[in-house]
Parts: sequence; structure tokens; C-alpha cells
Amino acid sequence: MSRGSWTFVRSTPIHSHGKLTLREDVWRLPSGREETYPVLAVGVTVGVVPFVDRDHVVLVRQFRHLTREDSWELPGGGALAGESPEDAAQRELREEGGYRSGRLTFLCRLLPSNAYLDETAYCYIGEELVADPLPSDHDEFFERRVVPFADALAMALDDRITESVSKVALLAAGLRRGYASGNG
Repeated sequence: MSRGSWTFVRSTPIHSHGKLTLREDVWRLPSGREETYPVLAVGVTVGVVPFVDRDHVVLVRQFRHLTREDSWELPGGGALAGESPEDAAQRELREEGGYRSGRLTFLCRLLPSNAYLDETAYCYIGEELVADPLPSDHDEFFERRVVPFADALAMALDDRITESVSKVALLAAGLRRGYASGNG
């Protein structure tokens, strides 16, 4: 069967709450039939692998209501309206990690779930960190911990870190630094 072409018909917002919007997108399929797809619009998010030195990174432990448990993650979160991914990464690093990065290097971009989630995540390596904290958001309560990068990478590999942006960014940073070839 040929894929043919998909034709966008319309998008209807259903509900908004803060930065999130639930909408329904209608598409005409190659068969001519129209189908409605739910989409949660999140927008741009960021994650930073913050190296306090060559071998140590900052992780953040937060309670996540969806999983009803604590989650180890990298500093990160959603971009504000009109904020570039780089500026969002610096702000989130300051809010959650307590540092500003003197050198922010693009690592990768990912779509955490491109079927139902309208989110593009930009991941960075942060180096040359300087203590420069910003107040956290009103609903954020977390613990910061400096850990060996090798331990953070192991946490991503053995599922102690499950949040998608943190997991992908740590694994990509490990590959970039040669950990896959045993040089780590």
C-alpha cells in the first residue's frame, strides 16, 4: 500500500493549563478518510549536563506526581515564551542546578514522543560553571547532588534515571566523551 500524502485539516484547542495545551488535530489520510489525533502541546524544553569539573556533574532529585516517586534528573525544563533554547538552558541550570555555564555546547535534539506530544527537547553540555543561583519555581522542591559523571551515566543505563531528556542527554554526553569505547 502506498503511503500517499497526509493533508492537515484543522487543529482545535480543547484545554489549556499553564504552558500546556491539549488539542485535537484532524488529518485527511492517504485513503481520503479524516482522522482526529489528540496532541499535548508542550513546546520547547531543555536539559543540561552540568560538569562542575571534568569528572563530576550536578543531578537534581524531584518528586514527580505522575509516577508518585522521586526522580533523578538533569537541570532542565520548559522554555518561556520567546526564550531561545540556549537562554532557557542557562535559566533552568541557574534555577535547578545553582550554576551559570561559561560554555554551553549543543549536544542533541529529541522529540520525546512524536505521536502525541508536541515537545522538542534541546540538550546541552554545560562547562566552566559559576555559582549563580536563581530562585526555583513555586512548585519545585528538589535536592541537588554532585556525582561522578560515570555514576550518572550508570544511573541512565540501569534505569535509576528514567526521565527521557536526562537519560538521552547523559548517554549522548557519554558517547561524546568516549565512554562507549571504554575510555571513560
